[in-house]
Amino acid sequence: MQIKSRIESRSNPKVIWARGLSERKNRQREGLFRFEGIKLFSEALREKLDIVCVFATEKALALYDDVFASYGGDLYEVSDSVYEKLTDENAPQGVLTVAKAPSPEPKHTGLTIILDGVADPGNVGTVIRCADAFGAERVILGDGSADAFGQKTVRAAMGSLFRVPTERASLAETIEKLKNDGYTVYAAMLDRDSVRVDAVEKGGRLAFVIGNEGHGISDEVRGACDGSVIIPMRDDGAESLNAAVAASVIMWEHKRI
Repeated sequence: MQIKSRIESRSNPKVIWARGLSERKNRQREGLFRFEGIKLFSEALREKLDIVCVFATEKALALYDDVFASYGGDLYEVSDSVYEKLTDENAPQGVLTVAKAPSPEPKHTGLTIILDGVADPGNVGTVIRCADAFGAERVILGDGSADAFGQKTVRAAMGSLFRVPTERASLAETIEKLKNDGYTVYAAMLDRDSVRVDAVEKGGRLAFVIGNEGHGISDEVRGACDGSVIIPMRDDGAESLNAAVAASVIMWEHKRI
């Protein structure tokens, strides 16, 4: 572990730059993102993520010296006051990493998840995590969906973002492309012709669209799909499921592991 320098000023250009990556426009412009915590830093090292630099407090450097020993890149020790400017966490561990946005290779399992207007970053991150667990090949994000590389999304994905490809796309056009590639695309929603998700034939190339909890799936996206599915639930129970839970149930039913 070799510390490049110690930063004690909250107005240091490196600090302002790293703080700026909290904003989506800056992440997109630079192709970088930021995340906090020793677990995600360890995952990034294990997945050989392209790490640009790391900011850590003196306490964190001492506490996690075994992890930092395996990192040979730019490492900045920062004062507690500086880290307070950098952090978005309520109980920070004192480790912030800046890395290039990963582009993992899809595993081509034939199971794709599409999110239409899922705005909550926790939900998006959980879907990515479950896609990793159940063998979905990618997660496609439509308009109105949370940024995959926002810090709350990254935290909820728990390192799965480093392994699962994500892309932002115009959904109606993307669905048509998927259909041309041999995918059958289902909207997860209740309508007159919906079938139970467990009645959909296993295997083959499948894609499922999950919509916003409040507004559901847009008419344009529903019109582009081949059909719709529902998750069967008891009559006197909950009326609907959280978007991430619905996606997880569907992926489990058609898991590719």
